[in-house]
Amino acid sequence: MGESHDPVDVFREEAHELLQQFEESVVGLGDEPDNREFLDAAFRALHTIKGSGSMFDLTDLTEFAHDMETAFAALRDSGQSAPRRVVDLALEAVDHLERLIDGGASDPDRQNHAALVVDELRHLTGVDEEPASAAPPRTGAGDSPEVTTIRGTYVPSASTFLVGTNPISLISELGSLGALELSGSVAAIPGWAAFDPQACYLRWEFAVTGQVAPQDVGDVFMFIDADSRVELEGDDTDSATGRDSGAAIDSDAAITDGDSADRGTSDPATEGVADAPGSGSGGAATNPRGTGAQSIKVRTDRLDRMVNLVGEMVSLQAQITLRAEQLGDRLMAAHAEQLERLVREARGLSMDMHMVPVDRLFAPFRRHVRALAAELGREVSLEVSGTDTELDRNVVEQLRDPLLHIVRNAIDHGIEPPDRREAAGKRRAGHLRLLADYSGAMVRIRVSDDGAGLNRERIRARAVERGIVAEGDHLTEDEILDLIFAPGFSTAETATAVSGRGVGMDVVRRNVEALSGAVTVRSTPGRGSTVELRIPLTLAIVEGLLAQVGDQLFLIKLEYIRECIDGRAAVRGGRREMIDFRGEVVPTLDLADFFGIAGDRDDHRPIIVIEAGDQRVGLVVDSLLGNHQSVVKSLGRLLAGLEGVSGAVFLSDGTPGLMLDIERVVRRAIRRAS
Repeated sequence: MGESHDPVDVFREEAHELLQQFEESVVGLGDEPDNREFLDAAFRALHTIKGSGSMFDLTDLTEFAHDMETAFAALRDSGQSAPRRVVDLALEAVDHLERLIDGGASDPDRQNHAALVVDELRHLTGVDEEPASAAPPRTGAGDSPEVTTIRGTYVPSASTFLVGTNPISLISELGSLGALELSGSVAAIPGWAAFDPQACYLRWEFAVTGQVAPQDVGDVFMFIDADSRVELEGDDTDSATGRDSGAAIDSDAAITDGDSADRGTSDPATEGVADAPGSGSGGAATNPRGTGAQSIKVRTDRLDRMVNLVGEMVSLQAQITLRAEQLGDRLMAAHAEQLERLVREARGLSMDMHMVPVDRLFAPFRRHVRALAAELGREVSLEVSGTDTELDRNVVEQLRDPLLHIVRNAIDHGIEPPDRREAAGKRRAGHLRLLADYSGAMVRIRVSDDGAGLNRERIRARAVERGIVAEGDHLTEDEILDLIFAPGFSTAETATAVSGRGVGMDVVRRNVEALSGAVTVRSTPGRGSTVELRIPLTLAIVEGLLAQVGDQLFLIKLEYIRECIDGRAAVRGGRREMIDFRGEVVPTLDLADFFGIAGDRDDHRPIIVIEAGDQRVGLVVDSLLGNHQSVVKSLGRLLAGLEGVSGAVFLSDGTPGLMLDIERVVRRAIRRAS
């Protein structure tokens, strides 16, 4: 039985992506009211959602999106700045659009509120009052009210149906502009032997009469695929589109009746990107021309399956290599070496395909920050950088909640109210920064604010009050800051809807460590705080150094390893064991003691110097077995809480091993040493 490919499901996925683009553009418009790029992007997203909804007869969605589109078109054509109230209303409309896309039941109260939002939005943008179902002709800025006739030719590409375009939907939208005269041609349809049922062989000539401008026609064909052609008589491409929309509208192309070959190809200099079925009105939104490569959308479950299969191939290849060595078969060893190269390349490719820009994680926070600041009476400017940094898609999904907790705390506890900031000589608006960058094989995500900073005395007093530490315990400044991650800890006197219940930062640390990552905090009183997350690029396949302690095997990720040294360099002193590593005193942690592994050992055991952030620790092991590449498996419920271990790996002969949670091991070693 094949997998389900319901076009409606594909449409909803595409529509949610477009809705996110709309939301991001609107939030950007709130920060830069005169930015025409944000305004155009918001309009295009609404236009595509409306067209997509009409293809699936989603009347409520189509009508609501149409009214929103009309308002944004009026704002765009007026040339005025976007009023703040328009931005607020548009963000309220996002929630209603999301429900309509998902096909949720219509709640009367929500419907009434949505109608009020649209009415106010249309009023603020100068749109005449009209029924929601009406679809009046659109008029661009500076268009004459006189009746005109726009003539043109529309030639879909041969692959039009395959990229989700419905030409009839476009023709219907042309009819909404005015009186439409239409003539179609079937001259390009080939004989039965050459006929492809998935190809489009049609073309249309049209004339639209009414209060219409070339820009209006260009908007209809804004999202056709790159190989389709639209020619408007007497107008060049700029006048047809009205702006650079990235759509494939080419009035200079020579259109020959019956020439299907020309319609199915494009100039190499204008290669486009074909998207999957189910995209917006009249087709898939395409990447700008000139990319030189085509792309398609792939179901995420298939990507996950592919990564898992490549992981199994890695294990199988290791077994084959081991068997070739055991048999002493040179030919088999040569084949195994070639297989290893191919598997390594497949692994890298599958990992690349599973990566997404971190902007996918950061984007929703542009709206969250705006809403939280308004709710808490703060003024906050958000700076986002490093959005091109890439992470495993699954990692991104699991970081949403931890990052939301951190941002909430930064606004609620960190950034002061405007009057208090002014009294302290600061700008009224606090500055919040989201930054992502690479750090070796890890990705660092930092959330920084310029607020009041963390009060260490207050943190310590609250920790003593709650029994987290004793009154006489000696704690370093970093250890005091680390107390905010204790379960149930909060410095807030009263709980609010945003924070103060002590269930935030401990959840952040737990979730981040579940990803084999780490979270740290730095703070300067009066100047602000920074919370830093260190996350591995991917979780599926790792490469590390195998070490043995007793009968137990441990895998240590290569990106954490600084150097391996002879254990005779260790200097013992009392209960603490330290080594001199290139002039630096580094604490050590004996894995046999840490995990309670019995056995007779001497002082000549190797030490692996590992580095996590700016902290180094020497891991004492019994022996080193060499590099190993493996799929990481979950420990399961029985061993899920095992301290210092984040997963299981298997050798080529099936022998199991444990993957060390280096961030946690380092933290434990530093705590012991201090």
